[in-house]
Amino acid sequence: MSRLPFMPSLSLHAVRPIATAAIALLAACSTPDSRGARTDSSAASEQATHVADVAAKGGVVDSILPIAEHLRRFRVGLDSTDTLAHASPSREELVARWAKAVAANDTADLNAMLLSRSEFAWLYYPESPMSKPPYEAPPELLWGQLLASSNKGASQLVRRFGGSTAKATALRCPAPPEPLGANLLHTKCEVRLTAPGRETLQGILFGTIIERGGRFKFVGLSTNL
Repeated sequence: MSRLPFMPSLSLHAVRPIATAAIALLAACSTPDSRGARTDSSAASEQATHVADVAAKGGVVDSILPIAEHLRRFRVGLDSTDTLAHASPSREELVARWAKAVAANDTADLNAMLLSRSEFAWLYYPESPMSKPPYEAPPELLWGQLLASSNKGASQLVRRFGGSTAKATALRCPAPPEPLGANLLHTKCEVRLTAPGRETLQGILFGTIIERGGRFKFVGLSTNL
């Protein structure tokens, strides 16, 4: 089975508080795409653990830099974009493609249907409440946590359904799409994943789906397993 990509290195500077609620909100929107990123998984993992520990104890994570400067630095070396690349034309087709990729151990296509680093930097993060008060969480921190959480979720599913003929049925997104600038976010979508000889799973098996201009991708692949 091919391995999912490593997470990028993170560097946090030392002022803006990140509340516990922000950490919980982020967990629902993860992604394992590391295109254009450096490859130091331990740094990202340690930072995510540190932030979770600090928030759980009622503390804060600080940065001396304003969010605008964090974002400018995060975008260095990235091409700007105004559309979702390698996206699917509907929510249903995206989920069917996801199930096929899981069954085929196709981590390349799993990556392709997730937000890239450029899409995160130019299309998602600037519109997210996580970039604004009271959270003001630096993009490099959120990106690292998205990678860590999504790597875990995708790996769990590939281990359980890889090499099968898995199919996704009964897709249901109970809440109306949430507007976020030019984006629509489909949250808490549930699906049934089945394959001969494998235990059926049903529930929230991936993270938020982002829709932009009639094109659909996953923000992340975290699960409730």
